[in-house]
Amino acid sequence: MRASPALQEADIVVVGSGPNGLVLANYLARAGLEVAVVESARTIGGGLSTEEITLPLFKHNLHAFFMRWTPNYRLWTDLELDSTGVRMILPERQNALPTSNGRVLIAYNDAERTKQSIAKFDTEDAESFAALLGDSERLSAAIIEPMRFAPPLAADERNVLLSTSAEGRRFQQLSAMSALDVVKENFRSEEMRALVLFTAALRGYLPVLDVPGTGYVVAQAIAGLINCRIVEGGSHQLALALAAQLYDHGGTIQTNNGVAEVTVVEGRATGVVLTDGSRVRARRAVVSNVPAPLTLLDMVGRNHLDPSVVSALESYSWNGEALFGAHLALDGPPSFGDRERGIEALNLCLGYESSADVERDLAEVRSGGIPSIAALHASVPTMNDPTQAPTGKHVAFGWQFVPSRPEGHDSSWWSEEQSNKQRDAMVDTWVRFAPNVADLELARAAHSPLDTQLAVPSMWLGDRHHGSYHPANSYELRPAPGLADYRTPIDGLYLCGSSNHPGGSVNGIPGYNAAGVVARDLGIEQWWNPPDIRSHLRSLG
Repeated sequence: MRASPALQEADIVVVGSGPNGLVLANYLARAGLEVAVVESARTIGGGLSTEEITLPLFKHNLHAFFMRWTPNYRLWTDLELDSTGVRMILPERQNALPTSNGRVLIAYNDAERTKQSIAKFDTEDAESFAALLGDSERLSAAIIEPMRFAPPLAADERNVLLSTSAEGRRFQQLSAMSALDVVKENFRSEEMRALVLFTAALRGYLPVLDVPGTGYVVAQAIAGLINCRIVEGGSHQLALALAAQLYDHGGTIQTNNGVAEVTVVEGRATGVVLTDGSRVRARRAVVSNVPAPLTLLDMVGRNHLDPSVVSALESYSWNGEALFGAHLALDGPPSFGDRERGIEALNLCLGYESSADVERDLAEVRSGGIPSIAALHASVPTMNDPTQAPTGKHVAFGWQFVPSRPEGHDSSWWSEEQSNKQRDAMVDTWVRFAPNVADLELARAAHSPLDTQLAVPSMWLGDRHHGSYHPANSYELRPAPGLADYRTPIDGLYLCGSSNHPGGSVNGIPGYNAAGVVARDLGIEQWWNPPDIRSHLRSLG
């Protein structure tokens, strides 16, 4: 076998090939820098993982499944992803909640059809949905997305700027409440309450839905009811598209050889030591896609850090919630038995029929207990993308919210016996809502938080968001005071992962924001012209 030439140096060394690392690498490579990405896993993509874990040709997305990348998404257009052939699919049926009495609440990719579906459960809720959707779209365009696509402002400055516009004041009003209270205040039917809270929980907010300061996520959840997409062929195809563009602009990627150490000389990052002992020199900067605690405490080392930084990172707030996956290979399409074909919805809410159901899981997960009822975020991806299974066959999955520290333990708690028990309980939930799954099943597989951590070490304890969304771990406090602007106390070392603002969910935004910070510090022209958040917020007033 012919070995690749050893990677020896680059202008920028990026630690980790997750979506944020690949996004940052692309922006800086297009700015004329020589960029090298180093990855510990055999394949690239981090959470953009698609594998055949049940049977050959049956593709399962183990971490990221749906996302909101569209052909007019800033990263998509900037990085010219259309030219790679990667394709996003917008399913007609977006979200569905089947009930025990045979009814199905469906959100479509059309607001009016969604309103009509909601009206079958509660006419006032249908009107509330329409009003909140309009509100959400205005807030997203004026406030939420611009603040996500910029390094976070300090709280005092942010609040002053927000207070100068009607949109900003509305955002502040929502933010002062908990997501749970916003949902209960705006919707009467338990089915609609459950569906919106479920959609918010999918963003990583389950453990904090009842915490004041999270109400703004309802605006994102309402918009998310009707605009989710999947990647044709599986989520990994997006990672391949990002990698292809990086290669086209002179970047390199090395896999199966992760970073053991970030080398620091006189307070400056000079490169990395890989797990095989080889070294890669960074002429200008090292940028880590790995969460801040793992980057600074493990790769840099406490001896290079101020005790206050060490203390903050040792007490870092991980998300407290992880996902357990049960994956199925099926001989045909499952069905709820409804005329509306709810099973075709991209996201299925199985087992959450009231706000109390969501609150039950919130309390049990937050206390470290395995939820007493196996309620699922589920899907049959092949209903909307038949390329993910052999002709006529299907793949399905269920994800259940579980504590990241079950019964106070770490992810090693998930033994094979415990994992199989959990998987089987989740398949039972599938069968309860779609009875023909029992006859269609060809194979089943479990994917526990331990499996997640082993496959993607940056997802410590199975934390796919790299940290809690509690208000005390958001904006300028994420991941810790002094680290929120993507810089670190080590000169030339930056953070670009989801432990920084605005967090996870395969949005690529931490990588985008960090690329701007690195470019500014190095005096490199930002060809992508990132917006100035201060000027934008002032303009609204």
